[in-house]
Amino acid sequence: MIMGSNLKYFNSEDAAKILGVNVSTIKRWTDTGNLECIKTAGGHRKFLMSHLSSFVERNKKKNSKVNLFTLESEEDIEISYRILKGDYQFLHEYVLKQSLQCNRDKVQQVFNGLYLGQYPLHFIYDIIVTPVLHRIGYLWEENQLSVIQEHLASQTIKDCIIRLQGIINIPEGNEEKALCLTPSNELHDISLKMVDHILEIRGFTVLYSGQITPLEKIEHSFDAYRPNRLYISSTTPDSRERLRRDILQLCDIAMERNCDVYVGGRSFDFLEIDHSAIRRRLYTFEEVNRY
Repeated sequence: MIMGSNLKYFNSEDAAKILGVNVSTIKRWTDTGNLECIKTAGGHRKFLMSHLSSFVERNKKKNSKVNLFTLESEEDIEISYRILKGDYQFLHEYVLKQSLQCNRDKVQQVFNGLYLGQYPLHFIYDIIVTPVLHRIGYLWEENQLSVIQEHLASQTIKDCIIRLQGIINIPEGNEEKALCLTPSNELHDISLKMVDHILEIRGFTVLYSGQITPLEKIEHSFDAYRPNRLYISSTTPDSRERLRRDILQLCDIAMERNCDVYVGGRSFDFLEIDHSAIRRRLYTFEEVNRY
């Protein structure tokens, strides 16, 4: 079994989900010999990884599209299985490994597979993406990664999040508008991009400024676009005092225009900002989806 897996057998339901067919089709394929299996004394069908991978290899042209993504190797089959079974620890370690190797295709495969497997987007971001980003940051802090390695791994995650947006079902927008930005000295905007996606799914029209948003004459943007909500994300600012000034300036502008403010990120652990424009500090993407 690949990647140190302890998995030995798939049952008929597992095989059906992985291959994107129903159980009766699995039965028919085994009866005709098209799909190998092991039959137990009780008549149950059990499948090894080699059975499924051999079937996929022989039937690529006829059956290349499956439940979650195209299967081309034993590794693809196992990833599909782990997604279907909700093996988050395995997926977390796998995405971490692939992001450190800058392997966009493999990271993308997991993200797309989870979304196509009906996992809510906020769940994917909370359970898989955020822990991986934290691990990458921890490895850098412990000098196990260089700065460039940390940037490359994080950018791999960011690129795949952006690509994921291409397959997300976005409803028709309502009249609600959300402006998403980071303060003027903030370089990290991956979390903010995930907020962007969740708000889109909720039907918001999203105005995304991203990292290092210059605040000079920013009130003109509020007047031009008239957002109902402002989302501010900050993780590692260069200057706490500058960050504080930026946040207070944004809150003042938002309050004057009846725009609610939502904030998130580790910077707010040490900032003591009490402003009436701030509706909520957000700690998880599930909260972004809920409030």
